[in-house]
Amino acid sequence: MIAPTALVPLRAPGAGKTRLATVLSRDARAALAVAMLRDVMGALEDGGVTEVVVAAGGAGAVEVATNLGLVAVVDPPDAPDLNAALAAACRRVGVEQDVLVVAADLPRLRAEDVTALLETDAEVVVAPTAAGGTGALLRRPASVIPTAYGPGSARRHLDLASRAGVSARTLDRDGLFHDVDTFTDLAALHEMELGAATAALLPRLLGGYRLAATG
Repeated sequence: MIAPTALVPLRAPGAGKTRLATVLSRDARAALAVAMLRDVMGALEDGGVTEVVVAAGGAGAVEVATNLGLVAVVDPPDAPDLNAALAAACRRVGVEQDVLVVAADLPRLRAEDVTALLETDAEVVVAPTAAGGTGALLRRPASVIPTAYGPGSARRHLDLASRAGVSARTLDRDGLFHDVDTFTDLAALHEMELGAATAALLPRLLGGYRLAATG
């Protein structure tokens, strides 16, 4: 089995996660983004993915990827959204290759989750998140369907596969189910098994919030 190329979209750390801005500073959000990315990269590598490309939204994201020893392709300036940015990145890596798009904010991702994705026998494999988004999308090859990220994207990806007449399967895995967009998402991680980088950072983030909330 030849492992797919993994594409990991990343905004400039600190610029994203705006729904956390009321409780976390820009620097804290940047630290969280980098920690989660480290854990995602470790899981991908341990799960058998050897080629990882960061679809970087700006110079800050390129710098983070480079510091982690990763290849980065910069989102084109005329890309209006994530789907356009991913389409451009896929053209760079080759649309006839198998491509696995993985969210950068999956701190529970484990090697076993990645292996389960790779071993699922379908042209399109969709791993939904708790809110109905897409934690991971495997396309064999990338050109089989376009991406349709945004609210409810898991359902849309399955619909695209159905309309294209290709095989599709849903993969439900805890490590792909829990992304982090809100403080509720972040606080819930306190009771969960996490990647090492996020686990080391989380007490400081949650402790700082409690002090701010009760001071």
